[in-house]
Amino acid sequence: MRPRLRLPARSRTGRLPALGALALVVVICGLIAWHVGVKLVYLRGDVLLSAYTVLVSGYVLSRFVLAACYRPPHDAGITPSVAIVVPAYNEGEAVARTIHSCLGLVYPEDKLEVVVVNDGSSDDTWAHMEKAAARYPDGRVRCVDLGENRGKRAAMAAGIRATSAEILVFVDSDSMPAPGSVRRLVQGFADPEVGAISGLTYVRNAEHNVLTRMQAARYYVSFQLLKSAESVLGAVTCCSGCFAAYRRAAIAPLLDAWEHQRFLGVECTYGDDRALTNRVIKSGWTTRYDARAEAWTDAPDRYRKFFRQQLRWKKSWSREGPLLLAHIWRSRTRALPSVAVQTIAGMLSPIVVMYGLLAPLAGGQFPMVYFLGLYLVSMGYALLYRVLRDDGLWTYAFIGTFFYVAFSPQLLWAIARIRDGKWGTRDADTAKPSVSPVPRALQVYSATGGTDA
Repeated sequence: MRPRLRLPARSRTGRLPALGALALVVVICGLIAWHVGVKLVYLRGDVLLSAYTVLVSGYVLSRFVLAACYRPPHDAGITPSVAIVVPAYNEGEAVARTIHSCLGLVYPEDKLEVVVVNDGSSDDTWAHMEKAAARYPDGRVRCVDLGENRGKRAAMAAGIRATSAEILVFVDSDSMPAPGSVRRLVQGFADPEVGAISGLTYVRNAEHNVLTRMQAARYYVSFQLLKSAESVLGAVTCCSGCFAAYRRAAIAPLLDAWEHQRFLGVECTYGDDRALTNRVIKSGWTTRYDARAEAWTDAPDRYRKFFRQQLRWKKSWSREGPLLLAHIWRSRTRALPSVAVQTIAGMLSPIVVMYGLLAPLAGGQFPMVYFLGLYLVSMGYALLYRVLRDDGLWTYAFIGTFFYVAFSPQLLWAIARIRDGKWGTRDADTAKPSVSPVPRALQVYSATGGTDA
């Protein structure tokens, strides 16, 4: 396998389960390929469900194949000027933690600055920002106060305009990059065609409850499998807002249009990361993923907040997915099949799930093949997680796949509410977030052979 799949140094006993999981991943990929072949040859019966199964199974199989070909950008030894932009809204003391972690990065001090933007917070966020900034020499931290709540995009745009750095790194105010992460993240910009690079984000509060464990597993598989595959094609469709870098030359011409984007007659207030990545790809730039550049973020630990977050993300995807498909055929042609299947299958997913569950109740046949395919995909994700990490959460990658599929009909509600610009989690939660330390369990193996925490 490629270097990304190399295991950290461990005892022979510790390696055996991972090697066994790797062998099972290969077997499952073979079963999925056989399943697709059989369906194509004997396409009969329930044509809709069969076609959907072939579509999704083929897509998943291609993710494993492409991810096996993934290699992180090589270390070119470059150190361009970098500004870390941190938009903050009612983050309290959490924003101070983010500022300190950003200024603790291993990067030349004269080429690194932090721009923190207070998006009209109603709590003591501004006081914490000023107090944290005062601990560093003048110029290391720039604090910008918008005076009123204007939304995350406005805050990010204000941060971009407050600096002239060549590379702009976006970090959420509840996220924390690893010490060597920014130095690693910028190496991909040695390629003049690269406009944006996404890092790898872990869930910091993974051990809190079952919900955060499922999210932690989902995050990891999404980055290490899906983004790796997209990176091979040069079209990572969403450089995560938690931790991603953009070339100033790539986004400067797009800034005004992105900040004031309108859709169906209303201003877009969510999906800032996906929308910006979409525009970068449309402009002809390549987008990549670097698995060595690591950061941590807090995931929702309550179901109500989680479902509100997912609704916002689904609204973003249902807007930006078709927009991406409309131009990907010319902006990144080799990624067209992948984006087309992802968009079509994603849109059909809630219908297929409800059809599969309701058909037997109406006297139809139970869709055994569909659920068998879902089982194989879930197990493939779980075993891949076990190959790459040994933290005991691999079973949650399996359970989580069924969990996420089960509430995929939420997409229909997201489409119905697509013109609603409410943030959701901001409106629902006014309590200050807790400040979570980085668990030792999240000190993970990196592609360079060491750990970052």
